[in-house]
Amino acid sequence: MSAIGVYTPVLADSESQVTVCILDSGCNMEDITGWNYLEGSDNLSDNSGHGTGVCEILLEKAPDANLVMLKCFDGESENQTDDNTIIQAIYDSVDKYHADILNMSWTLNRDSNLLHEAIQYASENGVLILAAAGNLSFQTLSGSQVYPAAWEEVIGVAGADLDENGNPISSLWYLGGEAVYVSANGSYEDQKGSSYAVPRVSAAVAGYLLENPGVTQEKVLDYLKNKAVDAGDKGYDLQFGWGYIE
Repeated sequence: MSAIGVYTPVLADSESQVTVCILDSGCNMEDITGWNYLEGSDNLSDNSGHGTGVCEILLEKAPDANLVMLKCFDGESENQTDDNTIIQAIYDSVDKYHADILNMSWTLNRDSNLLHEAIQYASENGVLILAAAGNLSFQTLSGSQVYPAAWEEVIGVAGADLDENGNPISSLWYLGGEAVYVSANGSYEDQKGSSYAVPRVSAAVAGYLLENPGVTQEKVLDYLKNKAVDAGDKGYDLQFGWGYIE
């Protein structure tokens, strides 16, 4: 995350709204607009419900934000999607949709210079980028590097369970590692995963930007650190990052 301090751009001064661009599997909600990069159309039909769930959390937690769905995946097969599709959506999120926040509730198991360049372009233009730190699986082992969360320009978000008293606890379905910047509740209906933790943190950032237009990226990062409740080992740790975002 230290790389963000190099750019120090001022985020767009919006008098009425903060735009959150969501790269995901689409959205079945009628009031969400955007673009389907797989078909080259405005058909945002979501076959898996993944992107729809992300949008529902964002709408609940940040009702005043402007949500734009950029459909890049068919179902939840992000690792089968061509990098060029994702790359184009990232550049368009900056140039066409003037995003303030980029929500990426998914991971890739591969590094990509061109994809990283697109991420850097978005960051240098003042976009706050949040991505899932991953879920434990046979393909993604504990401590693995996952992208884009592992890149320094990105806020990696891990999911966390809550115990019976509402306190965050570690879980086998989120990834511990250097990509974890903060953690949040990863539950959505009967599903769990870091995918659903990301929009909760994106919503917190959106609310902060609405109240503080024109702030720098460093101010947003300080806000998240101060907002996070320490969890796990004291201070920063590789399971909860800087802490748990309510």
